[in-house]
Amino acid sequence: MSAGVMERTASPSRPVSRKRRPVGKVVVFVLLLAGGLVFASVFLYAALSAVKPADEILASPMRWLPSQWLWGNFALPFEQAPFARYYLNSTVVGVSVTVLNVVTCTLAGYSFSKFAYRGRNVLFLVVLATLMVPLEVIYVPLYALVFDLGWVNSFAGLIVPSATSAFGIFLMRQSIEGLPDELLEAARIDGAGELRILWHVVAPMMVSPMAALALFIFMTNWDSHLWPLLVGNDADHQTLPVGLAAMQANNLGSGGIPMMMAAALLALLPTLLLFLVLQRKFVEGITMTAGIK
Repeated sequence: MSAGVMERTASPSRPVSRKRRPVGKVVVFVLLLAGGLVFASVFLYAALSAVKPADEILASPMRWLPSQWLWGNFALPFEQAPFARYYLNSTVVGVSVTVLNVVTCTLAGYSFSKFAYRGRNVLFLVVLATLMVPLEVIYVPLYALVFDLGWVNSFAGLIVPSATSAFGIFLMRQSIEGLPDELLEAARIDGAGELRILWHVVAPMMVSPMAALALFIFMTNWDSHLWPLLVGNDADHQTLPVGLAAMQANNLGSGGIPMMMAAALLALLPTLLLFLVLQRKFVEGITMTAGIK
């Protein structure tokens, strides 16, 4: 009798335990969706402007779809400027800087996280302190050094000064810090050297942070304008941002907008494709660095 009463009294409480989506999450989702649509609309308008006739760019009222789809606008950058050369230079510099940063930052991060030596924490604080120094402050002495080395208008001057970064060292240090020391000690007991441990033990477990670092560095270097303008100002070493600025100066007015939009979209493709390929690894690397389960 008492058991039946207990079952009747307990049964109504089951529907109450259903999980309901918090209102706050719905509001955040709606706001993020609205913001995403705004940014997507800007990108869509830029893409559509690349295939519009010039007289429809600033038409009033604004027209989203072109009356005539001019796909030949994407060939104009290659006809009016050495756009292929700009692309090649940016690719060589971007890939080289990215590879060097992944290697040097991984080595430094491994040293700061898994080796105990005098002054380690002080050195790491000095590295972090450089993040507070604007790049524009060091451009004058850095340019003087590059000039003395004879690296002006050369790929060495574009690549070597960006071969490592304080942010990359911090990112890899925080990621490698989470690896258990017992795993590394077991490898040392088996006779493995430090470089072998780094290559065969640490690196395979750090693929996601390394991918996130590669994406950060490549995007930053691909969009860099001031330093390539100072060091590589001849036609053989100009990168895409420098070349696009020169093309814009030669195509003032609404008549040059479709060609510039097409050139900008072509310049955007590598970073967009790289982000799509490394998107999952990028998120995993950031969460691993932040210690999020």
